[in-house]
Amino acid sequence: MRYSIVTATLNASCFLPRTLNSVLAQRDCDCEIIVKDGASADGTVDILKKYGSRIIWSSSADNGLYDAWNQALNGGIHGDWVLFLGADDFLLSDTVLACCGRYLAALPPETAFTAGGLVLGRNGRPKTRIRNNLTDMYSLLLRGVGLPFPATFIRAGLFREQRFDASFKIAGDLEFTARLLTADNLAVVPHYVTFMEHGGLSDSPAHAELLLEEKKRVLRTHVIPKARMIAESCLRYLSDDVNGEPRPAQGFPVRSGQGTETLFSGRVPDVSFAERKP
Repeated sequence: MRYSIVTATLNASCFLPRTLNSVLAQRDCDCEIIVKDGASADGTVDILKKYGSRIIWSSSADNGLYDAWNQALNGGIHGDWVLFLGADDFLLSDTVLACCGRYLAALPPETAFTAGGLVLGRNGRPKTRIRNNLTDMYSLLLRGVGLPFPATFIRAGLFREQRFDASFKIAGDLEFTARLLTADNLAVVPHYVTFMEHGGLSDSPAHAELLLEEKKRVLRTHVIPKARMIAESCLRYLSDDVNGEPRPAQGFPVRSGQGTETLFSGRVPDVSFAERKP
């Protein structure tokens, strides 16, 4: 099994090495790393150059995150599953992709989305972890809350015909999921996969109005027409044993330009998707 890890960057020199190193450190799995940079001016390109042939990258102006992801996909991917990491996110252990691979390999071909657990915090310090169960993920679509995207594996075959809607600036991942999700193409893996840094576009008060408008657009266009299917899926999975807890990640030291530190270890507050703020 092979993974394609896709990252879009724009002036991301502060955290980018941590992100790339967490992927390059993966053991017992095959990964390709594809980075689409939006013509950064802060030294990001110099960092990308230092990784040489270990990553595939390009740098040119783009029309935002989802346009950048589309450009990365248009350049060609060779994995079986695709994972989209933010330029300040990182994988929680050096074996997490190998562990998830055992579950992904056993899934039926119609499974397009497979979500793992997500840890959120600031500056690499965990604050909250989010469980991933199918009932919560389907039910939260009705509120305009999508999958934990940095911890969600997407089957590569989906991108033979599908792309992100680049007219969205913040909620394009929600739109993509709501547009393509069915009653039986979503699964979970029992592992925490990714640490996600707070502070992105969706966290900014300056973008709150735009985020709300984009969520409303997704709800009108994709969620309302699927409301009955979503509700039936909630009932279907409510007592199913696939709603189990993901397993906690082990501490993961990643070497960056400023030494080695453990990026995730110990316990953090545990909340369900129902308690997560969009």
